[in-house]
Amino acid sequence: MRKEKILTVIVLLMAALFFYASIMKLIDIDRSRIEMMKQVFPRPVANILVWAIPVTEIIVAIVLLYPKTRIMGLFLALTLMFLFTGYIILVLAHYFRVVPCSCGGILEHMTYRTHIVFNIFFLLLSLSGIIIYYRERRVNHQTS
Repeated sequence: MRKEKILTVIVLLMAALFFYASIMKLIDIDRSRIEMMKQVFPRPVANILVWAIPVTEIIVAIVLLYPKTRIMGLFLALTLMFLFTGYIILVLAHYFRVVPCSCGGILEHMTYRTHIVFNIFFLLLSLSGIIIYYRERRVNHQTS
């Protein structure tokens, strides 16, 4: 039962992160578009990502909140955090000519180094949620 509560906290934190990030992008969509155009992506891709990223974040947050889709949500969250973190690592490694940022809200005030720690924390949180989910499932399956 304790692990179930931990899993619930993990899921709520992940969902809150994705809801917050998406809402901040959508509230000021014009600014999000300008920031996205500063990214390294071709313009047509950037135009799609302006909407695709926040919509995907909302979908992941919703999927996380339903017990039947929770594990899919955790895997989606892990994937997004992996991609976002990988992108920041490339920025920190000076892989790109410019140092872009299209983060919104409190995230835009973080340095890239702070942001990577933040992302790794949530990456590990989603991974922990997956591990807890499968351990609980295995224990419950064995006792039934």
